[in-house]
Amino acid sequence: MNEPFVLKGITAGKAFNEPGSGVNTLCLPHNPDDAPQDFPTRLQSAGVVSHLYGSEYQFTYRKFAQDDDVPCAICHVSIAASSIMIPAKTTCPSGWTVQYTGFLVSASFGSSSYAFDYICLHNDAEYMTEGARRHNDNGHILYPVQATCDPLPCPPYKNGQYITCVVCSL
Repeated sequence: MNEPFVLKGITAGKAFNEPGSGVNTLCLPHNPDDAPQDFPTRLQSAGVVSHLYGSEYQFTYRKFAQDDDVPCAICHVSIAASSIMIPAKTTCPSGWTVQYTGFLVSASFGSSSYAFDYICLHNDAEYMTEGARRHNDNGHILYPVQATCDPLPCPPYKNGQYITCVVCSL
């Protein structure tokens, strides 16, 4: 991927063990802007707000270790009209360009975890260099995704198979 970065940031989302809040994962900038001074702060005291937590890896692979914070990037692809993420593939359909390959991550299936989106994590992902590594704050935590037979057809899937992914542009 040789396209210019629009934003390099901090991966964030809902806490793994909190109901409510959004379910999508965000790429936050390192330099956030403040809300207007007259923003209704009474909502916070009434407990009717949503929370946002930094993301941590919950496994070790190549450059990062369990509990490292997760960086993110938003890139501009100047010639793409569309982009898609295809789970369980490492190649793009004919005519599409591979932006990157990786593997799916999401929340754990454990009873204390609430659902959030699937993310295609780059195959050579890194960790945040700001602050201490491996601090285990357990906010928005990411686990690798495995296939489970019944109801997934096995074959072609295998029980326990880690699921790859590819991001393609057209």
